[in-house]
Amino acid sequence: MDHSIASVRRYPDIKLYRDDFSHSHAGMIVHPGKRILFISNPGKNGGEVTAVRIDTGRYSRTAREEYPIFSNRLPSFEYSIYECTEEYTFASGIRNPSGMALSLDGERLFVAERAGKILALEVDSGTVLQTIDVSPMGYTTIGGMAVSPTSGDLYFVDIDANEVVKVEASDGECTYNSLLNSGYKSDIEFSQIEFSANCGSSVPFSLTRDFSCSVSGIIPNGTLFEQVHTDGYASENPDVQSDAGMDASAALLTNRTDCEYDSGLNFDALLLGGYFCHVCLPQNHGSSCDDGGTCQNIQWQGFTCDNEFYVDYDDDSDSLVLSSLYYETTYSHENIIDIFRGTTYRFTVRTGDDRPVKITQNLDMTGGNSISISRLQNPSSFEDVTTGPILVSIDETSPDFIYLTSGELKPVTFVIKHREAEGLTDDNMPTTVLPSAAVYFSAQEAFMWVALLSLVGYAAFMD
Repeated sequence: MDHSIASVRRYPDIKLYRDDFSHSHAGMIVHPGKRILFISNPGKNGGEVTAVRIDTGRYSRTAREEYPIFSNRLPSFEYSIYECTEEYTFASGIRNPSGMALSLDGERLFVAERAGKILALEVDSGTVLQTIDVSPMGYTTIGGMAVSPTSGDLYFVDIDANEVVKVEASDGECTYNSLLNSGYKSDIEFSQIEFSANCGSSVPFSLTRDFSCSVSGIIPNGTLFEQVHTDGYASENPDVQSDAGMDASAALLTNRTDCEYDSGLNFDALLLGGYFCHVCLPQNHGSSCDDGGTCQNIQWQGFTCDNEFYVDYDDDSDSLVLSSLYYETTYSHENIIDIFRGTTYRFTVRTGDDRPVKITQNLDMTGGNSISISRLQNPSSFEDVTTGPILVSIDETSPDFIYLTSGELKPVTFVIKHREAEGLTDDNMPTTVLPSAAVYFSAQEAFMWVALLSLVGYAAFMD
C-alpha cells in the first residue's frame, strides 16, 4: 500500500461523536448529484445525520505537525488540514444512526437506527417518509446498508444475527408527496442563478456556509518532509508493504506494548502493517470478537476468536464436527470441550437444511422436552438452525453442561467452568477425549467421567 502519491485531508471542523455501543457501525454515503456527504453521527445531540458539502473547505496547512502519525514522509504525499468546511444537521432525533444508503433515483436516504428500524428520509427536505421496523423479526443490531443498483432492493447487515437481510422494493412505482414547499424550492433555484451571475461560478451558493470563516495558515517545519522511513512500519524492508512480498518476518510490531498516546508507536503503521488484532488497538484489541472473547491476529488476513466455533456435518462418520480457527483444532462427539462463564460463544452452523442444529441443556433426543438455553441472543436459535450463528451467553445462571445436538446424531458435550478457578490461559483450550462408546449420558454421568479422568489421568484410563 504505497502512500507516497496519496492525498489525505483532515477536516477538524467536522465533529463526530461515538455512541454507547463498542461495536456500532457508523455509515457514510455521498450523494453523486448534490455532492453532499451524509454521515451517521450517533453521539451528537442524541443521534443525527450530519451533511457535509464535499466541494467546500479550503486548504489551511500541512497536518504532519499536528497529527504526527502518518504513513509516508515523501513530499509527494499530501497530508493536509482543510478548514471552513460547510456542514449542517440534515436530520436529528435519530437514535443511534448506523448504516445508510441512497435510493436509485437519489431522492430518498435510508438511515438505520441500530436497534432495528430503517427510516426513509426525503433528501430535499430531510423529513421522514416511512419507517420499517425489523426488530420484531430479531434484527436489533443493524450495521451497514446498501441498495442494489439493478433491483433497487435494500440490503442490511445485522451484527448479532450475522446475516445479510433483503428488503424488497415495491413492485409498483414509489410515489409520495414531497414535504418541500414548492415556492421555497423555486426561490432557491432563482437565488442560485442570481448568485452565480453576480459572484461567479467559483463561489458556490449556500444558505448554511459561514462566509466569514478564515483558515489558519502555518508555515510547516521542513524536516517533516525528509525522505526517511525508519519508523513508519518498524522496518526498512520494502516487502513489508509490497504486494509482491508481504514478508511477515519484516514486520516487527507484534510484541510492541507501548500503547500510550504519546509513545513512539505508529498506530497507522500498525493497521497498514497487517495487524487487525493487537494489544494497542482499542475496543477488544481491535477485533469484533463477542463478549469475553480473545482475538489472535493473522497478518494481512484478519483475526480469529477463541469463543467462535464452526459446526459442520461429516458424511464419513455421520456426526457433527466442530472446528476452531483460533486453536486450529477439530472436535467431534468424542470430545468434552471446556467453555467458560462470562463469555458469549458463537457457533456458526454450516450443516445445511437436512441437519438442523440446536444447543440444549439435556439429552432428551425425542425433542419433546429439549430445553434451549435461555441466554441465547439470536431469537432464531430457539428453533433448529441450519445456516448461520447461534450465540450463547454463558453466565452464573448457566448449567454445568450444555450439548450441541442434531436429530439422532451423537451430541457434542461442553462443560462450563470458571476460567480463573481453573488457572487456565487463552493459549490452551483443554479438551478431554472419551471412549467412543460413551455417547448418550446424563449430566451426572458426564460429571463422573470428568472427575474420574482428572483423578487417574487420561493415559492410565485408556490403558
